[in-house]
Amino acid sequence: MTVRLVQFLFAFAATVIGSSANGQAHNTQPPYVPVTLCELSFHHERPNPKHVSVEAEYVSGIPHGLVLIDRRCEGKGLGIDFADTGLDPSVAFIKRHLFEIRRANGTFRGTLKRDRVTGRLYLWLESVVDFRSDDIQDEDKPIHLPDPPPPTWPPTS
Repeated sequence: MTVRLVQFLFAFAATVIGSSANGQAHNTQPPYVPVTLCELSFHHERPNPKHVSVEAEYVSGIPHGLVLIDRRCEGKGLGIDFADTGLDPSVAFIKRHLFEIRRANGTFRGTLKRDRVTGRLYLWLESVVDFRSDDIQDEDKPIHLPDPPPPTWPPTS
């Protein structure tokens, strides 16, 4: 009886460990909680929720940094930062056009972190959805030049 109980426990433990590993392999991206800047608390030591999706306006304050603002929440701004390599294509696009984009709108997804030196809350940007800016031309769309004036006849010299 004891041998069967031990065999059952080993089989059960292997099943639980295997299913846990499979669940982690399929869910590599954290679930982002939709929040507004108004809802974020900038004063707590640990941000809750940690992985957020924020619909906001992107403002480039180069050389001071990149900030997300929401006109409904005056006085609140959330700094953003991102990795140097291995970026999501949407974040790589922003990095590639960093000096061209002054303002843009979109949904910014990432992890809330605190700066170790200043203690300020910022968003470690992981991806962007519906990024729109008047400052840049969409790379997929051709640039339309104005039509040339119609020719006149007879030609004048």
